[in-house]
Amino acid sequence: MKKLLLPLLMVLGLGTAQAAPLAPDLAVKQTTEQMQTLIRANHKAYVADKAKFYAEVDQTLTPRFDVRYIAQLVLGKNWRTATEEQRSRFANSFKNSLIRSYADALLDNYDAVEAEWLPLRLPADATDATVRAKLMRKSAPPVNLAFAMRTASDGEWKVYDVIIENLSLVTNFRSQFSAEIKKNGLDGLIQRIESGEAIKEAAAQSS
Repeated sequence: MKKLLLPLLMVLGLGTAQAAPLAPDLAVKQTTEQMQTLIRANHKAYVADKAKFYAEVDQTLTPRFDVRYIAQLVLGKNWRTATEEQRSRFANSFKNSLIRSYADALLDNYDAVEAEWLPLRLPADATDATVRAKLMRKSAPPVNLAFAMRTASDGEWKVYDVIIENLSLVTNFRSQFSAEIKKNGLDGLIQRIESGEAIKEAAAQSS
């Protein structure tokens, strides 16, 4: 999973909400360019100050992801029995740990991938969409990528899953985290996510 997520992060930068909701494919395309431009303009500064870069990735990336819904999907049946505090801690720690784990790869490889976007046919009343692309890599085969998106409560299109070469990010983490919850409980999992260890192990097992 980690090897596949690296090229994903090189084009990912789903920025802050617009005045009017953008179509899902336009949101991805336009803000991808925004993220790449930011890194090119500030690469040395970000390398020198990783905390600043993590904050920038969080600010630019998070508004386009339905973080709470992703957390609900990843926890599956364990979401229903979790307290509100556990749900919030899990969602925040999961998001923050992913950013810490993969942002360094984004800095190192920001100019190594180009996205070739596939046409999107979307009915006018659609509330769910899949935006597809091929990631063209230097000296490596292309990677098939898809963003599963839905209209959130604020009317914006937001990502709730990422599928890389038919491997779902949500399904991958749900399977591995479910096994850990059975062993150590939800609080134990959350503590390991907050430390960064759980995300690293899950990514290593899928690479």
